[in-house]
Amino acid sequence: MDTIVACDTCGLVQRVETVPPRAAVLCARCESTLYRRKTNSLSRTGALALAALILYFPANLFPIVTTVYWGAEAKTTIFDGVRGLFQTGEWPIGCLVFTTSMLTPILKIISLLTLVLTIHSGRYKKLRTWTYKLIRIIDPWNMLEVYWLAIIVGLAELGRVATVHPGIGVISFTGVAVCTILATLTFDPRLVWDKGAGSERPRA
Repeated sequence: MDTIVACDTCGLVQRVETVPPRAAVLCARCESTLYRRKTNSLSRTGALALAALILYFPANLFPIVTTVYWGAEAKTTIFDGVRGLFQTGEWPIGCLVFTTSMLTPILKIISLLTLVLTIHSGRYKKLRTWTYKLIRIIDPWNMLEVYWLAIIVGLAELGRVATVHPGIGVISFTGVAVCTILATLTFDPRLVWDKGAGSERPRA
């Protein structure tokens, strides 16, 4: 019996013959290995989402930037940066930084954990599918804070006058972004529509 499988690399939908679980089937276009389902999808997504949740708190509590200006040291957290932007009237930039750095990461983590925990439910399948699609859209934007910090460090490095160094918070924030991106990639949305939701099938 043939099976219709979509390639995760090039997206080609193709018909392949049913083979033993451990046999490799290659894509007709790009020759990548085809899978009926992503292996251990729920466990990997859940573990990565939990890791991101743990890292989220130090990312917001610890400073992301340490600035030394004429010998005076100042440490800035994400919240301090957002508050400073609002106080100086930079509302558009402040809202953007708040959304990408504080709001969307925690919403994405909660959404991923909800998808994993409710995968056995047969209700709200369309809502879970759209939730996953929305997560995929906003995924890359969570790295904006890291890029912004790199630009700030490059612009503000003035030798003995002023120095800017990344703090421990940016390491945790980068970990949050990487974990959520990997959690999104390891989640198999086809499990939402399986008749016995949550029962992951072996790879082809």
